Amino acid sequence: MCTEHTETAESSDHLGFEMHRLMRLITRSHLTSSASKTAEQLTKRHSYLLRYLFENESHNVYQRDIEKKFSLSRSAVTSSLQAMEKNGLVMREGVDEDARLKRICLTPKAKDLHLQIEREIEEFETRLTKGITEEERMVFLRVIRKMRENLEEFK
Repeated sequence: MCTEHTETAESSDHLGFEMHRLMRLITRSHLTSSASKTAEQLTKRHSYLLRYLFENESHNVYQRDIEKKFSLSRSAVTSSLQAMEKNGLVMREGVDEDARLKRICLTPKAKDLHLQIEREIEEFETRLTKGITEEERMVFLRVIRKMRENLEEFK
């Protein structure tokens, strides 16, 4: 015979359960966004490079700058840039000062993709934090960072 259970899933005080439910909803939202479907075709490295190039678009960025910034070997950066060129995200342009140097530039396709991803992130954050005060948001960030630190201690 089953005993009556008075606590419902909605009133559960189990953090792991609530975090799991939240992560499932976040994942579901992410999978339905149009930018994320395109971005999934990028590797994490390509995503980081895309953002770096976008944020540094006002000045010339060369392969050696990327190698230094991300602590990557020349061959790793070369293969990433070649793949991004093949996908129409970057192009290399010669510079007048030195024929050996090639400036790395984002294509309009890459700029559009980056802006679309940023827009969708903003929209998602707005939906996610609806009805949450700035104070609650800051408390949540402090708590979740402490939880992450707690788990990192056991690595």
